[in-house]
Formats: sequence, structure tokens, C-alpha cells
Amino acid sequence: MDILIFISYILLLCYGVSKFAGNKRHRWINAGYVTAFLLPVIVFFLGIRIVGALTGDGIAGGVAGFGYAIVTCVIGFIFLFIGYTSKNVRSD
Repeated sequence: MDILIFISYILLLCYGVSKFAGNKRHRWINAGYVTAFLLPVIVFFLGIRIVGALTGDGIAGGVAGFGYAIVTCVIGFIFLFIGYTSKNVRSD
């Protein structure tokens, strides 16, 4: 069950950013910075709080939160790569 939540989280994040950014280079870069540096901290602490409260085990919450945070950070760097290597020269 957790793997379905994990995959749906990744898909929703990628879909949301791609719909938000579209063809604009600066939006991809901004989304990449937010996803790589801001969201992992929030996701980590939310994972600790939610999983820790549901299972009663802080270590499981820490591992789950850390896993989600690492994936969020990697996806953010992918968004940055897309933003910096896009051919769109006109960034509004």
C-alpha cells in the first residue's frame, strides 16, 4: 500500500509542476528550487509526524519521511536540469 502512495506522490508532483511550468523556462527553474530545497524539509517533518503517529514508532516515521524527502529533492534537481537545459530563450 505504501508503494502506491509513494508512486502517486511522485506522479502528482511531476504532473502539477509540468502543468504549472508549461513552456516557460523560469517557471521550471523556480519550481526546481522550491522542490529541491524547500519541499524536502516540509515533507520530512510531515512524514515523521504522520507515520510516527499512525504506527507509534518514531524510527519508522523518520525513515519514511527521509525517503520521501530524498525523492522530492532528486525530482527537484531534475526540474532544475529541465529548466536550465531547455531551449526556450524567451523567459518572460
